[in-house]
Amino acid sequence: MLEASRWRRLTLAIAQISRPRSLAIGLIAAQPLWGQAAESEPPAVDNYNPYLYLDWLPRWQLAPEQRAAVPTVCSGAFVAPPRDYPDADLPPEVAPLRATADESEWLDDGTARLRGNVHVTQGYRELFADRVDVNRNENSAYLSGAIEMREPNLLVRGVAAEVHTDSEAAAIEDATYVIHDDFVHGAARHAAREASGELTLTEGSYTRCEPGEEIWRVSGGEITIDNVERQGVARDVRLEILDVPVFYFPYLRFPVGDARLSGLLFPNISNSDENGWDIAVPYYWNIAPQMDATIVPRYIQHRGTGAELEVRHLSQWFNSELRLAGLPDDKGGDDEDKRRLIREGFPEDLVNPAKGEDRWLVNFEQQGGSGGLWRTNIDYTRVSDPDYFRDLDTANLSVSAERQVNQRVQGSLTGEHWQATLRTQKYQLLEKDRFDTYSQLPRLDLDGNYQWGDWLLAMDHEVTSWDHEDTQTITRIRDTGDPESIQDATRNFVTAERFRVDYELDWDKQWLWGYFTPGLAARYLSYRLDDQFLNPEKSASPEASAGQFTLDTGLFFERDGNVFGRDYVQTLEPRLFALASSTADQKDFFNVGQRPSDGGNNLLFDTSLFTFSYDQLFRDSRFNGNDRIDDADRVAFGLTTRFIDPSSGRDLLTASAGQIFYSNDTRIDRDKIIKNAAPRSEFAARLESRPIQYLRIGSELIYDDTEGDLNRGNFSLRYLDDDFRLFNLGYRYLRREERFDTSSGQLIRGSIEQVDASAVVPINTNTSILARANYDITFDRELEYLAGVEYDSCCYRARLVWRRTLDNDLADVVTPEELEYDEGIYLEVQLKGLAGLGTTVTRMLSQGIPNFDQREVLKQ
Repeated sequence: MLEASRWRRLTLAIAQISRPRSLAIGLIAAQPLWGQAAESEPPAVDNYNPYLYLDWLPRWQLAPEQRAAVPTVCSGAFVAPPRDYPDADLPPEVAPLRATADESEWLDDGTARLRGNVHVTQGYRELFADRVDVNRNENSAYLSGAIEMREPNLLVRGVAAEVHTDSEAAAIEDATYVIHDDFVHGAARHAAREASGELTLTEGSYTRCEPGEEIWRVSGGEITIDNVERQGVARDVRLEILDVPVFYFPYLRFPVGDARLSGLLFPNISNSDENGWDIAVPYYWNIAPQMDATIVPRYIQHRGTGAELEVRHLSQWFNSELRLAGLPDDKGGDDEDKRRLIREGFPEDLVNPAKGEDRWLVNFEQQGGSGGLWRTNIDYTRVSDPDYFRDLDTANLSVSAERQVNQRVQGSLTGEHWQATLRTQKYQLLEKDRFDTYSQLPRLDLDGNYQWGDWLLAMDHEVTSWDHEDTQTITRIRDTGDPESIQDATRNFVTAERFRVDYELDWDKQWLWGYFTPGLAARYLSYRLDDQFLNPEKSASPEASAGQFTLDTGLFFERDGNVFGRDYVQTLEPRLFALASSTADQKDFFNVGQRPSDGGNNLLFDTSLFTFSYDQLFRDSRFNGNDRIDDADRVAFGLTTRFIDPSSGRDLLTASAGQIFYSNDTRIDRDKIIKNAAPRSEFAARLESRPIQYLRIGSELIYDDTEGDLNRGNFSLRYLDDDFRLFNLGYRYLRREERFDTSSGQLIRGSIEQVDASAVVPINTNTSILARANYDITFDRELEYLAGVEYDSCCYRARLVWRRTLDNDLADVVTPEELEYDEGIYLEVQLKGLAGLGTTVTRMLSQGIPNFDQREVLKQ
């Protein structure tokens, strides 16, 4: 006789086939399945499980480890019963055939009849039926009654079946099926299991929704599911949402699991004021196991028809990705602000330069080498014009940028102590009112590192050829109220070759109670300048050098404490950093051009000042880049205290403060030598706290105690818990000199002061509210408002979002006060296990709400 759980499954299977819904059947099915699936809180008597015949277990019936593996938005899982019969883990081809039944007989013609609770096993494959007739001459078996065929990760039920014992193929009538691990199930009038393992459904259905909650399904025609190759093919099928047909597919390939297969993907559809309807229909081509491509025809209502292409290739030595996009003869979009400026007399080719032009994008990325002797890295992106990313959303390609795109090709050779790197690098600016940056054509770095105990030796060598077109002209609109205010700006550029050498020897001695790291450094910097636009009074080969001594040392003190019954460990960590340098005469690096406005006038190719912070106190250079030698003698003091939870090691509170003191009032800056400089730096303070596991608080202040001004400050609060509640609050302040428009008196540049708040609040297990507000206090305007709702289930996810944001299309043309707003409503739907409709909302939320991506990972 069969065990009790087996009877309950068969009872429910018969009930599903014959469609009766009697109370008796419900009461039979209400019992627990098997011991390990029971939960401490049983359901009410009438809360039975009507989908037990599909191996579906509600969350309350799952074992604790099973429940932990199920996403929170799912109310249960498909769980196969344990296989506890002999040879259950063997492949069928090497396992003996075993059969049991209540009655059995052999007929004279060689036919065997099995009646009542027939159970046949061969390795991991097993079969249940009420009646089985085996024809040895034809190597076939005919099954009837409540049929159940099982393999790992697969269940098929039906009312009648024919099985070929030699090929192991089977045909089942009125079938239902389940693919457990992939959350896939469905039904068919006729199901055939091929010898290769494929499952072919005639007039069948496919869905990843929970039983009884089939929001969407693919049905009709013929569906083939290959559980080995992890793919499915559907012919002459329709997509039904809430039982309403919405798409018809003569041919459709879909993944069984997370793999991607050749075939049409769901279209991306969006609408905006400037572009109108934007429709892209991707086709995915699985060319080979190591190579695939996505081809995307695209129609943009107010711009035209184009296409996008993405090709990916994996090999033993290289990983490569190529992305191309093109839109010929752009119609120019539908922008009333641009039309207004054109009507007022501004040239169309300046206000709307894309109209009538061919727009294109090229992106190539490659990583080569296996981390051994050699490596390559290519990151090359180029677009037809600076407005490409503003005008044309690249939701179908993994390429985006705001201010510039990179064009870098790099290769390196690495030994035990030495590494040589050869690089060419350019940047394409996406801001039309700025001159291009210099290109590195090429750059060679040769770096060596040795260690003997606590002694460290670093030897860095760099040779770079800085290239730029000799003369560049850009056109600007100085006043949007005056068409005559168009102005050309021309600059001549001084190109150069740079040679930089840095040798450093450090003694890095560390103890549990502190560390002591003195070091000696020799630095050399020289240029060879092109004399085309060189100031005749300047040297064509300026150079500078310095010898330096550094000392970085600190102590660690700690004590145990207790407050309100809670233990903590407090530390006190004083730190001192000192730099003493010989004078590096760098006055020949300034005003090297014939005119003060010439590019390269102060030999600044890749160098800027680090943003001052607490960490900056202890750097051996104030400069980010190699165009300056920082020879300002100084001593920096810093003090940090921490309150640590001894049980978790979490920093409950960390506070740091410090300042730099200079030994003289003359020091080099980016573009000049500062005399009578302040004897000390700004005062830097930082506070970080993690009072509970889910909450992080941080703040930093930069205070000028000589002038009494707060130069920079920020505050951030980040909260994300196991219930996926997410809160963010941020404030940012940066003191800047105010600048006003000479004609209108409007503020066009001032201190940056902004507030940013965002939240994702679950209303219940499936529904969450989304919100963000980013406000500019300086100009008294909103930068972005966003509000929406998300519904997430095991079956599908939908997000509906309203968004109001500044339109930055004319950001480099009009003043900040004249910028208009874009407002829109965006819908995104993802049918889990099949496809999604739109990606704009996800990208919008990921970019605007901190920790949103982490929340998505935690929900899996």
